[in-house]
Amino acid sequence: LHSRQGPFTQSAGRCFSVFPAGCPAGNKALPAPAVKAGAAPDLPEEALRACPSSCKKFFPIDWNTGISCPMEKRRLPRILIVTAGYGEGHNSAARGVRDALAGRAEVRVTDLCAEAMPRMFRLTRAAYLWIISRLPRLWKLMYEGSDKRNLAEKPVKGLAPVERFLERLLRDWKPDAVVCTYMVYPYMLDSLAARTGNAVPYLTVVTDSFVINKSWLCSESPLWAVTDPWTREIMVEKGLPPDRVRVTGFPVNPGLGALARERPVSWKAGEPFRVLYFAQRSARHARAELEAMLEADPSIRVTCILGRRFRRIYPHIRDLRARYGHRLAVRGWTRRVPFYLAASHVVVGKAGGATVHEVLASARPMLVNFLLPGQEEGNARLLEKLGGGRHVPDARALAAALREMVEEGGAPWRRMHENLVKAEMTGGSGKIADLVLKLAEERTNLFP
Repeated sequence: LHSRQGPFTQSAGRCFSVFPAGCPAGNKALPAPAVKAGAAPDLPEEALRACPSSCKKFFPIDWNTGISCPMEKRRLPRILIVTAGYGEGHNSAARGVRDALAGRAEVRVTDLCAEAMPRMFRLTRAAYLWIISRLPRLWKLMYEGSDKRNLAEKPVKGLAPVERFLERLLRDWKPDAVVCTYMVYPYMLDSLAARTGNAVPYLTVVTDSFVINKSWLCSESPLWAVTDPWTREIMVEKGLPPDRVRVTGFPVNPGLGALARERPVSWKAGEPFRVLYFAQRSARHARAELEAMLEADPSIRVTCILGRRFRRIYPHIRDLRARYGHRLAVRGWTRRVPFYLAASHVVVGKAGGATVHEVLASARPMLVNFLLPGQEEGNARLLEKLGGGRHVPDARALAAALREMVEEGGAPWRRMHENLVKAEMTGGSGKIADLVLKLAEERTNLFP
C-alpha cells in the first residue's frame, strides 16, 4: 500500500508511514527507534505524547527521524447508509445524512430490502401503502403488536436474503461504519457479529418522535440519534444507556434551514397569506380541504402539491382552479419543495416524520390534516410541544384554524412562527455525520 507520504507497512494492527518532508504537525525530531530487519518500529512513548491523535488505530512515524504524527488517511472513510422504502421518512433521513457527508466520506445509500428481494419488496410495500391509506385501524393493531415484540429474540421471518445481502456488502465494499435509518437492520448487524465473530460499527437513526416502538430499542447499537430531548428521555426511561442516546435532530436536507434564514417570512393584514398544501389522501378529501381553505379568508393563497397523485386527483379539482383563479396553484411532482416551504406562511399535510421535520427546519407552522395511529401521533405531539402546530381532524377544523391564524393582524400565526424560530429545529444531518465519522475513526470494521 502506498500514499503521498510514502509506503505503509503494518505490524500488530498499526500502520506506519514515511514522511519525506518531516512531520506535518510540526513536532520536534526524536531519536529513531531501533528496527529489526523486516519489521516495523515500535513507537516512542515521547512521540505519542508529543502528537496526540484522535485515531487510536493508526500511528504513522518517520523512520528516519522518529517523528510521530496523525496519519492522513490514504482514502476518505467509507460510510454505508442502509434504508427501506416503507414510508418516506427512512429514505429522507438517508438522503439527509448522505448530503451532510458529501466531500467528507465515500458514501453508499442502499435499500437492502429492495436490492435483496425486489419482488417481495414491491408486494409488501404496496400492501403497506394500501393498509395505511385505507385501513388505518388495522395498521394501529399491527403497530401495537410490534410494540410488544423483542426483535433481538424474535427476528422478523423471511428476511434471511436481506441479511445475506448485507453480509456480502460488508465484505465486498468494506465500509468503515454503517448508518441504519430502518429499525430492522441493527438486529441484522448484531446477528452477523454474533454468527461470524466479525463486526462493523454502526449508528441507528430513529425517525420517530415521542411515540417510540419497541423495535427501535432492543439492538446492541453503539449509538442512537434521536430528534429531540423529550424523545431521548422516553428512550432512556425504556432502558437505553443514556450515554448512547444523542439528540441530533432529524436528518433533513442540510440546506433547508439555511434557505429559510435567507428568506425570512412575515405577514400583515392585506397581504397574501400563503398556504402550502400536500394532498396525500383521496381526491374527495383534497377537494373538500381546498374549498374549505379558500373560503376561510380572502387573503389565503394555496399552492397544492399533488406529487405522483396528480393524474388521480387533478381531474377532480380542475374546476376549482377556474373558480378561484390565481388564489390556487397546483403542482405535480417537483424538486422545488424547499423553495415552496421557504415562501409559505403555513403548511398543511400528513404528520410523516420527514414532512414534519422539514417544516420544523424551515420554522413554518404546520396543521396536520392526517396522521397514522402510532408513530405519527408522536410527530403531531412534537409540533404541539413546540407551539408550532396542531392536528385538525377535518376540513371544517382546518378552515377554523386558518381563520384563527390571520385574526388580530396575524398575531396567532406570528407567535407560532416565533416559537419555531426559537426552537432551532434546523435538522441533525451535520451532527449525525460528525457522529458516524467519529465512530468510524474510533472503531475498526472487523469484516475481512
